[in-house]
Amino acid sequence: MLYGMAKILVVDDEVSLTEVLRECLRGEGHSVVVCHDSTAAERTALEESPDLALIDYQMPRKTGVQLLSDLRAREETRLLPVLLISGTEAVRFAGQIPPEPRVRFLVKPLDLDVLLTMVREMLDPNSWSAGI
Repeated sequence: MLYGMAKILVVDDEVSLTEVLRECLRGEGHSVVVCHDSTAAERTALEESPDLALIDYQMPRKTGVQLLSDLRAREETRLLPVLLISGTEAVRFAGQIPPEPRVRFLVKPLDLDVLLTMVREMLDPNSWSAGI
C-alpha cells in the first residue's frame, strides 16, 4: 500500500476531535471512516477492512484497550495496526497495551505533525519487527 492511499478508522466519542482528525488525514490523501463508540467501531472494522485504526482510550461502554482486545480476537482484524490515543489516562493504561509493533499510543492534546509521522510509520510494514 502506498502512503496517502490508506483507509483509516477513527474512533473517538469527542465529535470535534474526530472532525479535526478526519480533515487532517484527508488532507494527506487518506480515506477516513469515523465512529463515535466502540460497538460501531468493531462492526465498521469488520465491514470496511481499514489499514489503520486511531482509537481513543476513554469511551463509553468499552475502553480503547478493550476494543483493541476484541479486534485482536477476530481473524479479520487481528493484525490491524492501532494507534491508541489518550489524555490523562495515558500513563495508567500504557501498561495495558500489548507489546507488539502494530500497537502504539499518543497522548492528547495531539500534535498533528507527530500524529501524521506516526500514521506514516504505522502504514509502513517495514517499521514492524519480523515475526509478528
